[in-house]
Amino acid sequence: MNYTFSLMLLTFGIVFIFVGFVEYFFPPKSRNQKGYRTKNSLKSQEHWDFAQKYSAKMTLISSICLVVIAFIGSLLSFSDTAGFIVSFVVILFFVFFIRQKTEKAIKDRFD
Repeated sequence: MNYTFSLMLLTFGIVFIFVGFVEYFFPPKSRNQKGYRTKNSLKSQEHWDFAQKYSAKMTLISSICLVVIAFIGSLLSFSDTAGFIVSFVVILFFVFFIRQKTEKAIKDRFD
C-alpha cells in the first residue's frame, strides 16, 4: 500500500492550516502587500480587509477537509501515480473553492 495520496493531502492540509492562521491573525494591512489579491479585493481598503479575513477562514476550512480526506485516504489503496494525480485534483479543488467562496462573499457583501 502506497501513501502518496494521504501524504500529499496531509502535507498540504498542514500548510493550509499554517497559512490560514497566519493570514487570519496577521492579515496584510495594505493592498500593496501579499495576500488574497484579485480585482474585487483590490477595489477598496474595506474590500481588501474583508477578503483577507474571509479567505483565511476558507483556507482553514479547506485545511480541515484536506486532513480528514488524508486520513480517509490512508484506508484506500492507490498506486503512486494515481495517488499523486487524485491528490493533486483534490488540492486544486480546494484552491478553487477558496477563491470562489471568497469572490462570492465579496460580491454579496459589497454589491
